[in-house]
Amino acid sequence: MVSWRRRAHKQPMVSVGFIGRETPEASDRLHSLATTVYVVEEAKVLYVQVFKAACSTMLWTIAEMVGYGPQDHPLSTDLHVTRSLTIHDVALHPVPTIDTVSPALRHEALTSPDWLRVAVIRDPYSRLYSGWESRVLLLHDGPWTEYPQSELVFDDGLLDLGQSFRSFVASVAEHRAIWQGDFHFAQQVYQLALDEIDFTDVVTTSDLPILFDRLSERCGRLLNPGRHNEGLGISLDDVYDPATTSLCEELYDQDFARLGFPRRTFSGPRPVVLDAVATAGLRLLDERNKRIEDLVGEIARRQEGR
Repeated sequence: MVSWRRRAHKQPMVSVGFIGRETPEASDRLHSLATTVYVVEEAKVLYVQVFKAACSTMLWTIAEMVGYGPQDHPLSTDLHVTRSLTIHDVALHPVPTIDTVSPALRHEALTSPDWLRVAVIRDPYSRLYSGWESRVLLLHDGPWTEYPQSELVFDDGLLDLGQSFRSFVASVAEHRAIWQGDFHFAQQVYQLALDEIDFTDVVTTSDLPILFDRLSERCGRLLNPGRHNEGLGISLDDVYDPATTSLCEELYDQDFARLGFPRRTFSGPRPVVLDAVATAGLRLLDERNKRIEDLVGEIARRQEGR
């Protein structure tokens, strides 16, 4: 956990949490974020969502904080390929975002010393790979399907996962203005609004159990959200080569500089080629996702009376 100490009134400003950043005065100056900032009034917790940093798990966690579980979640017609991911349907989430609460509650959430202001961050190497695996490899539909990108790499009909990822990173670097305009691939510092929010807790994904303990104390119930939107378990040592490592560090330079993540040297890459069964499974997954897209489109047309 990144430990943040709050300074008392009129005491000198102390450097906490992030490299080269001082704790700001608590004030209502948030202007760059809205629908990614959740306000849990019952527990006095403000959660700032960072995409691809355990955000599905965190959205289920804050839902649990207000007594809401998967059994309470209504049908979402958003284009999500698993039931777990429908927690991202803001229209159905039981916790409001800061753009929908009253001015008085917004001000309290952003300024009161009684509130926790929380975010979760992730190692940029892992987050970039996870974004590719989740959005591109597993073919979750979204705007990124239209972004300029390399094709998946096949060898004798088998998917070369490592080379596919490395080619993807090269494409992202070439077209960074497009890719980093998407929340899943944008730098985390810009999703945190560091200079606008007086955070009390910013934790890495590896320290989530500590955060869950704090939030459990806040709401008076044991939170056990489980893990959501997990990846395939591929080792980063298998997919990163020196060139890809360097591109990641360049693409996420502010995350490394301001969030304090160490730069790493990987021992790979090593061959990661999916066998015939796994490659066929990915093709079936693609067909399933396209079918879901067709169904969601038909539901939308019927709702519009077309």
